[in-house]
Amino acid sequence: MCFNHQNKAAKFLDALNHGGQYVLLDCARRYRGVKFCLTDTDILGRRGKLEHIHGSGVGRFFVYPHTARPDLVNDVYPEWAFTTAHFVVTEAHAEVMRHYGYSRPLAPVGWSLCPQRDFRPRAAAYKILFAPIHPRCSEIDQKVNRETFRRLEGLAKAGDIHLTVRFVKSLPDSGLERVEHPNIEYTVGAMSQGYADIDDADVVVAHQTFKYLAVARGVPTIAMATGMPTHIQMRRHPVQWVRNWNKYIDLMKYPFDILDCPDKNSILNMLCTVIQENDAVADWRRRMIGPQFRKDRFIEKLEAFL
Repeated sequence: MCFNHQNKAAKFLDALNHGGQYVLLDCARRYRGVKFCLTDTDILGRRGKLEHIHGSGVGRFFVYPHTARPDLVNDVYPEWAFTTAHFVVTEAHAEVMRHYGYSRPLAPVGWSLCPQRDFRPRAAAYKILFAPIHPRCSEIDQKVNRETFRRLEGLAKAGDIHLTVRFVKSLPDSGLERVEHPNIEYTVGAMSQGYADIDDADVVVAHQTFKYLAVARGVPTIAMATGMPTHIQMRRHPVQWVRNWNKYIDLMKYPFDILDCPDKNSILNMLCTVIQENDAVADWRRRMIGPQFRKDRFIEKLEAFL
């Protein structure tokens, strides 16, 4: 059985269905005969459901990646005692998790969120796709979105770039207001692993999963707020920060961050830099995205745990 959050388990389910050896059961209706459960997380409300399933006799629980970056939620919340193993993208992801003290078995199985492409240099950095941090009830994230948009807005109004803002839900949810200008347009995105907008851009400016998708698709990419510690804020609750940020930030920090640019010229220089091959980005991609997901590698590791 599987909690297929936003279809992020698609590659894992495809691997299980291959050859007909495994059958996906309806996790809302029955647990009889279930050998194991796949889940994208084992914290908060999901943990309560998992404990109910565990109490019914299911004995194996596996976490697959909820986000493209290394899983840091257990640097906020304690790990669940009944998690059998945690599937991760690369060994570098596992290294990050070990640095904050994660103790369950970690098994790298490759990149599963989209097909990868080699990096493709651009002749110019004109079409800029900005993906604000998706709404998470946090003023901290909204501030990052506003600071990033302010930098890009100035370039668009000066005619240096054409800016597309890809937002989820509504602009106010992301802390932004609509600015009408011929060089600024807006598009509503979905919480999915779609990459059509990414492929059409000269440069993507984004944070976390959307940033990883852009790099995996071989599109020049600039991050935002790479030094901001990961945090979780539930509605009407205070912000909760990861506890060991300084132990692993150097392992996962992306080389280019737009918030490191103090003025227009420095942003333009960064745009011109990222549209060409870059050793630092290539190394980051090798460690943080790595090879494509392989069915046989996943099944081999799963069955070893079973």
